[in-house]
Order: sequence, then C-alpha cells, then structure tokens
Amino acid sequence: MSEIQNKAVALAAQYESALASQSSCERGTLFLKSALDLFYALGGSEEAGRALASAHPATPLRIDSAIANVMVEVAVLSHINDIDMIQATYNRLDAELQRNA
Repeated sequence: MSEIQNKAVALAAQYESALASQSSCERGTLFLKSALDLFYALGGSEEAGRALASAHPATPLRIDSAIANVMVEVAVLSHINDIDMIQATYNRLDAELQRNA
C-alpha cells in the first residue's frame, strides 16, 4: 500500500478502531457521504443528487474498476480547481494524526 493509504487507514482506525470488522457495504455508505460532500461543495443540489441516484444503474462494477473511476474523477476535479489532491490529503492526514497523537 502507498504511504498515503497507510496514513488514511491509520487515521480511520484512530476514530473507528476495528476496521477489519467492517463490511465493504458499511465503508461504501461512508464513502457515499464523502462523495456527496464533494458533490455539494462543487455546487450540486440535493435535487440533482437524488435524480442522479435514482437514474444510475445498480449494476455493480468490479471494485478495482469502480475505485479507478473515482480516482480519475477526483484527479480531474483537483486539476480543474487547481488543487493537488495528494497534497491536500497529506495536509489533512498529517494534521489529524498529529492532533490525535
């Protein structure tokens, strides 16, 4: 795993302790909440979010493909908003890990 992934998992474990006992579905719910935060931060509305969710097919991709799709979109959004996505993540992780140390 990458350094940033290790730090993110360490931070989540500080807040949530036993990550191994969580299901992928539970983590998916937390991911969706974060994705909605980003959607709203980018100007999305609740109505547009509901419409998208109801129109999106429920046919699942493989997890690796779905993660890759998310990472590509985050990279494009970071580029459009002139934000280094990795540096932004390191800044949050380092600040919170130090605060909780």
